[in-house]
Amino acid sequence: MLAVFALNSTWVSVIIGVVYGWTRSLRGAAVCLAVILGFVATEPWILSYDWMPWMYVPTYIAFLVAAASVAAGASRDLWILTLAGWFLIHGHACFLFFVPVILAAVLAAALWQHGPRACMKAFLRPRVWVPVAVISAVFALPIVVNLALHWPGDFGKYFSYTSSSNAGGHDLAQVVRYVLWFWWRDGRTWAAAVVPVVSYAVAIAAVMWLSRGAVRRFLAALLAVNVISTVAFACYAAVGIDYLQEYYIGYFYFSAPIITLLVIAVAVVHAPPAPLGAVLAVGAAVLGLAAFALAPATAVNTSETDAALPGAVRAVAAQADGKTVAIRFNHGAWVDVTGFLVQAERTGVRACVQSPAWTFMMTRQFICTREQVASGAPFWFNWPAAPRGTAVIATLENSQIIAGSKP
Repeated sequence: MLAVFALNSTWVSVIIGVVYGWTRSLRGAAVCLAVILGFVATEPWILSYDWMPWMYVPTYIAFLVAAASVAAGASRDLWILTLAGWFLIHGHACFLFFVPVILAAVLAAALWQHGPRACMKAFLRPRVWVPVAVISAVFALPIVVNLALHWPGDFGKYFSYTSSSNAGGHDLAQVVRYVLWFWWRDGRTWAAAVVPVVSYAVAIAAVMWLSRGAVRRFLAALLAVNVISTVAFACYAAVGIDYLQEYYIGYFYFSAPIITLLVIAVAVVHAPPAPLGAVLAVGAAVLGLAAFALAPATAVNTSETDAALPGAVRAVAAQADGKTVAIRFNHGAWVDVTGFLVQAERTGVRACVQSPAWTFMMTRQFICTREQVASGAPFWFNWPAAPRGTAVIATLENSQIIAGSKP
């Protein structure tokens, strides 16, 4: 959890640093912090949870902000764009689509504004291309090694999924409701459609009327990148997501309202004279910090630590009598099974899951071999409870454990 906090804090600092690089003012940095923390106060898990769908959010925002910066002409931020992009690619297969699309848009914008010769000259500066090359080499290495050792690696699974009946197949209305949900939690009401339209209209007006020079160019690039990200997200929802009822798949798209608010806030605090703008920015930062500090779920979540796990592992190990604990379970018990496996490993109890389909979560280490299934002691994790009259070995938060391979 400390590592997660450190990583998320780094991304927040990087985002603020990019904004400061364009505004060259502490009020720009302060209002950027205010927007991030103010929004996170409504979704505290963005910065305080170690579940991957939440961890993509600050990374993706940093990626988009850096993309806008590079598109607006700041080659100094190319290393940030590279670093965030590689983090995302290693995080989830969908970013093999998003990252190239955004990068292509950035390249097109740079070529259109400055021409191929100027772009190449800027890239060939050692302080630009060296960090990009080093970062790319480090992050590409494990992918290359995995492909060499296990061809076609995970890419075979990606391609087979995209060509399967599970991927996409949603109509336009379903996709629109899914996208709007991240702007307004009820994507089915008229308010859900009004929020992004009004937000973008205000953001465009703020850029045109309140900002000037380099700041205007950067803010305009932010809005453009946000639009491209939205279009890409809609395409992904239409053809890539299996169940549009599962909003966690698209949590990273919370970037859209955050970036829109950021554009408005930066433009507003830079419009009035410096003293007034500074007061507004500092006041917003204080409010953002207070909202974040007082919001529920900003602290580490320990509610999913089950005090019954140590006793359950001991009881099951005693029944197994030295044999490998071979686990089967119905779907709702997976939370308890993961905790059981970790506790078993910590205490030297051999345990595994009999279903290879759960490799994606349990990892190969905890999937039973044929020998373990044949010689192990079978146990069943029943969710929500074991059948009446069954001898229950242990009761966990979500399930009950009985001996045998079937309930």
